[in-house]
Amino acid sequence: MRNTEAIARPSVILIREWETQMSSSGCCGRLEGDFLLQRGERCFPERRAAMEAMGPLYRDLRSRYGAALEITVVDPRNLISVIALLLRDARAHHVGILDALRTLFRLKVNTVVVNGRLLARGRWPDPAKVYAALGDPPSEREEVVGGVA
Repeated sequence: MRNTEAIARPSVILIREWETQMSSSGCCGRLEGDFLLQRGERCFPERRAAMEAMGPLYRDLRSRYGAALEITVVDPRNLISVIALLLRDARAHHVGILDALRTLFRLKVNTVVVNGRLLARGRWPDPAKVYAALGDPPSEREEVVGGVA
């Protein structure tokens, strides 16, 4: 198989707010450390809860697929990255323009996009649902871009 005909690497985009991104200066303005605590409590406990709820899904995917799966965690306010990732995955996984736009306009916090297609929004899905969308992990001898693994 020539490199130009290689199968695209599976991709999962996990969209959730970063706990530290609190300023109004977009993806580059972050307040960290003591700024996040108010009387010993976190300023935004719902963000921390969403982050912790995503953890098992991330760990399950990483454990099952390892380096064969690209997992990207992105803040929905970082639209430049979100759009670039969606366009890349739509192209790589042959997602039609209408489906790609539908995915883009239906994004919200706590969203999972698999290979450029919206899988779940507003809540983290059961890992089995993501496994079903991704298929079985590749065997160690499957071809990858650049040759045999």
